[in-house]
Amino acid sequence: MIVADFAMVPLGSGTSAAKYIRSVYEVLREIGIEFLPGPMSTSIETRSFEELFDVIEKSNKKLVEMGVQRIVTSINIDYRLDKEISIESKLRASR
Repeated sequence: MIVADFAMVPLGSGTSAAKYIRSVYEVLREIGIEFLPGPMSTSIETRSFEELFDVIEKSNKKLVEMGVQRIVTSINIDYRLDKEISIESKLRASR
């Protein structure tokens, strides 16, 4: 299992990104992926790198459809092979 944290910054689109964030959440819901919104980024669970980057690509395409001309995407990936992880298990471990 992969737990990844990503943030997308639409440049040149004003100071508020709320409508873009909501549209990315719509994409995540449509895909049916487990995600957890955060104040500065979003955490997701995927089974493979292919699935992870498919999510990122679809999210970018959604922002392009909304007229965004430049998008900076940051990704942190926890690819754990010794045991199954999830967003919830990582949250429990930090408490």
